[in-house]
Amino acid sequence: MGYRKDSQYHEYSRKNKRDHEHISRKLPVSGNKPSHVTVEPKGSEPIEKTIKRFLRKVKKSGISDEYRKRRFYQKPSAKRRKQRLRREVTLKKLRQKEGN
Repeated sequence: MGYRKDSQYHEYSRKNKRDHEHISRKLPVSGNKPSHVTVEPKGSEPIEKTIKRFLRKVKKSGISDEYRKRRFYQKPSAKRRKQRLRREVTLKKLRQKEGN
């Protein structure tokens, strides 16, 4: 079967390329987690304090943890296994506390 030339395809080739530029597929961040962290120095604040505030914000937002998690690909089955083992360890600790 050959392909059919529709007026739609013909029309596309004549249009301005800017009309069909790639639209970003980035989804909006849900919840109150910022996608980026910004810090501006307050007045005559020393740079060390500004850096410390920035690091605190990064840690609080969980960006560094997310980076560490996504650094290497992990199969979904491996993720589930790890989560199951973590849950089992937590339950075991709780049971030991109840027993004592």
